[in-house]
Amino acid sequence: MIIMLLAAAFAATGVEPPDVYAGNDELRGYLLEAAENNPSLLARYETWRAALERIPQVTSLDDPMLSYGQFIQSEAARARFALSQKFPWFGTLRARGDKAAAEADAALQAFFSERNRVIAEVKKAYFEYAFLADAVLVTEAQLEVLDYMEDVVESKLALGLANQDELLRVSIEKAQVRDRHDGYLQNKPARMARLNEALGRDVLSEIPFPQATPLPPALPPAETVLARVDEANPDLKALEHVLESRERDIELARKEGYPEFTAGLEYAAISKPRQIRPDRVSADNLATGYRLLNTFTGRTPFEPVNTAIDAYGLATSREPMNYSDGGDDEIMLSLTVSVPLWRKRIKAGIEEARLLHRAAGHDKRSRELALQRSARMAIFEVEDALRRYRLYRDTLVPQAAQTYESLQSQYSTAAGGADFLDLLDSVQTLLSFELEQVRATRDVQLAAAELEFLMGGPWPRTGGTAAPAKENASDQEATYRINVQRSAHNETEG
Repeated sequence: MIIMLLAAAFAATGVEPPDVYAGNDELRGYLLEAAENNPSLLARYETWRAALERIPQVTSLDDPMLSYGQFIQSEAARARFALSQKFPWFGTLRARGDKAAAEADAALQAFFSERNRVIAEVKKAYFEYAFLADAVLVTEAQLEVLDYMEDVVESKLALGLANQDELLRVSIEKAQVRDRHDGYLQNKPARMARLNEALGRDVLSEIPFPQATPLPPALPPAETVLARVDEANPDLKALEHVLESRERDIELARKEGYPEFTAGLEYAAISKPRQIRPDRVSADNLATGYRLLNTFTGRTPFEPVNTAIDAYGLATSREPMNYSDGGDDEIMLSLTVSVPLWRKRIKAGIEEARLLHRAAGHDKRSRELALQRSARMAIFEVEDALRRYRLYRDTLVPQAAQTYESLQSQYSTAAGGADFLDLLDSVQTLLSFELEQVRATRDVQLAAAELEFLMGGPWPRTGGTAAPAKENASDQEATYRINVQRSAHNETEG
């Protein structure tokens, strides 16, 4: 579901999906897995869906009110039913809907921001793990070199062309490189745990060493990067929607100064006139009944009963006699209008909404400046890491390798034309430069992932790659060789 949502969003906005470094299906698979399983991303997704459900709630009228009342002492009315409906001022429901929609849009952009953060976190964890794999391979290759040197020294020692001190120095160097190699391996569970966390997996899950990943495309001009940050960063878009929501708050606060209407329909059940027949009156309540008749006629309540009987002919008449008031049931329409007299409260609400709107604008501007600063720093880190990568790849590592090969060839001869300490120093230098090259590679990829996060997606391609200078065939061959070595190491570990 989330993958479909992201694809639809990219198609609607025209923004290409985040770069997954073409050619690395492994990393692509990890990114898709994180999109489906990362708990923080799922939380933002559900938060956005919940925000959508808010819209029909605020755009609907309040529930109508149905009331019932029973008269206790009234002689005429028996019960009352009332149905009423409140109506806010014109446009209030629309303004509430616009506010809720803006908040839902902000929640969607928060989801996209979290998506970009998860993508960056997966990439960073992946590249840190890849650096660890490269460092293990470099140190293992160095141990092979030192094993070869140890064999050469032992051979020369048997011929009397070397001394025991040289063999001891090789052993010490091997121990140091071995310790560094074991340190990298001990760091493997921690790197796997970080990647597993980003993927939403159990942190103890086993993950093989990553594939070798080419460097990202060539970095575009700084102006292009900064413009992309302002246009596509989801955090800025979310703050724009927050600003829109604050505008709706001002409108709603103003509408508080207008009346609300309540339309009602009431029904009153009225008692019908009651009738009596003298022949149906019992002896026990006859006196009470005639006192009541005397009261209705304006006579003294205790006037003799016979007088009242003679006056109304009750003794001989069998016709019923009405003695209580009554009438038809009543239906009434009502309209109630609120009177917003307390203007001080209303003005304070409007001013509060205005101040919050200004605060949201300042927050947006502050975030813009922070993102631009972070983008410039990321650009510098990418360029600096590229500079170091090119220096080690094109100059220092080849020269150190050439120096070692030359000294090793000289030392391996029976004459032993090279100094042993110079040879050992060349081995240490080559190891250091190779480690710095893979560290610079990692730094380029980490800075690139951070820059893509700030831009809300991959940077525009300008042609070429971030790592020029050597033939593509050579780069592909090196990548293939590294992947073969990593696969062999994974099989060995397995």
